[in-house]
Amino acid sequence: MPEIILIVDDTPANLSVLVDTLSEAGYQLMVAEDGEDALAQTTHTRPDLILLDVMMPGLDGFETCDRLKAAAATRDIPVIFMTALNETAEKVRAFNAGAVDYITKPIQHEEALARISTHLTIRRLRAQLEQQLALKERFMRIASHDLRNPLCLILMSGELARRKGATPEVSEYLESIHASAGQMRRIIDTFLNVRRPGDETRSSVGRVDLNLMAAAVVAQNEPAAERKQVEVVLELFESLPQARAETGHAYQALTNYVSNAIKFLPAGGRVTVRSRADDFKVRLEVHDNGPGVPVAERGALFTEFARLSNRPTGGEESTGIGLSIVKQLIEGEKGAVGADFPAGGGSVFWFELPVAPGS
Repeated sequence: MPEIILIVDDTPANLSVLVDTLSEAGYQLMVAEDGEDALAQTTHTRPDLILLDVMMPGLDGFETCDRLKAAAATRDIPVIFMTALNETAEKVRAFNAGAVDYITKPIQHEEALARISTHLTIRRLRAQLEQQLALKERFMRIASHDLRNPLCLILMSGELARRKGATPEVSEYLESIHASAGQMRRIIDTFLNVRRPGDETRSSVGRVDLNLMAAAVVAQNEPAAERKQVEVVLELFESLPQARAETGHAYQALTNYVSNAIKFLPAGGRVTVRSRADDFKVRLEVHDNGPGVPVAERGALFTEFARLSNRPTGGEESTGIGLSIVKQLIEGEKGAVGADFPAGGGSVFWFELPVAPGS
């Protein structure tokens, strides 16, 4: 199906020439002689691109573009200004209004066709990418949902095995299996419910005691720490107010921090989980006495698939997405994440969450 171009120009001669040129190029055309007419037409038909004259009676091109970009239905349509103005300030104003490009008058038709073709191609590629991302997310959500059933069976079987009785060593293994499977289910539940980037319409109503949560995370990670001869300790602020957040999001974020610290520490290392607070935010910190992160690599922290020079010390797998997940989870709860590197060595990875009302 031919792509649709809306031409907005109050000069009949300009319209006639553009219509002839673009029709010959195979485009389907809409024509408007002023800004009001253009806005009215886009409420019924969505063009793929708009050629917009700057100087028009009534609504000029800048105000017309402002209104197009303010409406959800038309804000993504690329706008190319047509102008006889050559002042830099006017060109900057065009881009500030939301234009993707401009064509100077008198219009050179080969140049106009090239610019139109380029921006229509960009629009098509962007639409294809958005469709692919939506399909991938849908697949991941279906897969995550379907994984919950076998995980529930693992949890139930582990619980039944524990009730049957076992040696202390086997009981410890069963407890570790149960805790790990439970954490996997929480991660899946978090993925299925996590807010997407840019979704500001949802606000967390959850409340979480970060001290209790920190104790649970440390207990879950103790078997892994013991196997690597790493000590994990708690230093918790006694009068810690509750944080405003979904418990599963905060739990997964802290679990990633603690498991990362254990993963990258050698035998004899130490991990300290600390809590603190002020009147507005609650903060959890994970300190370690490891090698830290080289200065040149710190900018890559909290980005997806970051590959740092430090490697796990026990042959563990490192996917490079753990910290980016922490960032998405915590920022989705209106919190903040970060990392500090004391002069004496080691690392401090932290996140902050808002204090829950009434705490």
